[in-house]
Amino acid sequence: MDRATRNILKSWVEDDNETLPVRRATKEKMKSDSRESSSSRKKLKPNESDNSSKPTKKVIELETDPTTLQRRQKQIDYGKNTVGYHNYVKKVPIDQRTKDHPKTPDKYTKYSRRSWDMLIKLWRKKLHEYDTDVKQEYESYSEEDN
Repeated sequence: MDRATRNILKSWVEDDNETLPVRRATKEKMKSDSRESSSSRKKLKPNESDNSSKPTKKVIELETDPTTLQRRQKQIDYGKNTVGYHNYVKKVPIDQRTKDHPKTPDKYTKYSRRSWDMLIKLWRKKLHEYDTDVKQEYESYSEEDN
């Protein structure tokens, strides 16, 4: 290596040393730093999460498969074409519906096949609670014939 190259390298090293301060840690400093950081940390309980102050929202994925959407719409139409559904719509206005009332599942929300089938099953079972008017009318009609 010639003298000019050495001088250039030496000047680069000197420039780096001037711009970047070197921090040298001693054992005592390291011990005191670790004590400070460990005592300031909040210890978590087993059932407590780190970001408990922020409620986490799950991102809702949307169903985009046209065959799945068609199948789901067919199941919804099948449920809406029942006596129980028509009685439910007549009896319970939209503004008076609660969580206990049957709610049509959202076909656009991403569900597994099993989850969707279970939602439809539970919805249809709740709709059957409103089938009782037909049974009562049928029984009163058959009693009039006798």
